[in-house]
Amino acid sequence: MTKPVNKFLLKALLFALPVFVLFELMFRLGLWPVITNSGLFDAKVRHIKQQHVGDIKLMAIGSSITLYELKSDLVKQNFDIPYYNFASWGIQVSDMRVVLNDYVNEYHPKYVIMCATLGEFRGAANESYLNYFNTPRFIRNNLPEYFYFKNYNSIHQLIWRKYFEYPINFDRWGGAPLTIKRKDINRKMWDAHDVFPTRYTQANYIALDSIARFLSAKGVKFIFAQAPIKKSYANTPLYQQRLQAHFDKCRQIIESHGGIYLNYYSTAVFTDSLFVDQYHLQDAGARIFTTEVIGNLKSIIK
Repeated sequence: MTKPVNKFLLKALLFALPVFVLFELMFRLGLWPVITNSGLFDAKVRHIKQQHVGDIKLMAIGSSITLYELKSDLVKQNFDIPYYNFASWGIQVSDMRVVLNDYVNEYHPKYVIMCATLGEFRGAANESYLNYFNTPRFIRNNLPEYFYFKNYNSIHQLIWRKYFEYPINFDRWGGAPLTIKRKDINRKMWDAHDVFPTRYTQANYIALDSIARFLSAKGVKFIFAQAPIKKSYANTPLYQQRLQAHFDKCRQIIESHGGIYLNYYSTAVFTDSLFVDQYHLQDAGARIFTTEVIGNLKSIIK
């Protein structure tokens, strides 16, 4: 009985070996496996590994607002401390709860700063993040090839991700620039007027409360920075009320757990000429924003 079983196992191994070799070759060529359905998040995970990010003191988390608008060079000029920006496009507060649960335990920050507007409170949680972080950390850190099997995608899809998705260039601390010429601004995005709140907003408020409570229990100071919004967003009394209600809700959540709430919504300082759409600042506007944030952080970070 043993001999037929051994023969079967040998054949199975010989059959599977070329597949393993192919995937390893693809990995070496940069056709990386899909670990979540966000190409930017996957790229950030690779960048973290390439930069050998270890224990840090200041952790930035968030979506494209934090990614583009918290300028790494200004942060490093003003704070000689270990710092990294873990932000990724499109991530919701509900997703940040999943990410922080793992990253705080791995990188041991003393301070966490989240820069956000309304976009982080509009959508549903992305289940692919939970799927990724539910994978044992040893596999995530040492055997990324595992995701070729766990999240199967065709070679065509992997090639498309590598060569045809929107390119992003991170600086060494995980940030990225956003410079779009005035003539290249997308008019549809510029004139967009997103509905807020949505049916997912309450779940994101609950997630923000969970984050604030979690960080407080870990002894980590949570800093929430309300980022600027283009003037035309709150152009009616109704939307002004909704915006103020959002500010008040976030402040109450953050401060109830000992965190620090900062609000940089100022249409006088951040004029429309500094934006590329309703929420995102040009690089020049981002530098003004970061300078103001740093001014507050100097009295917080010890």
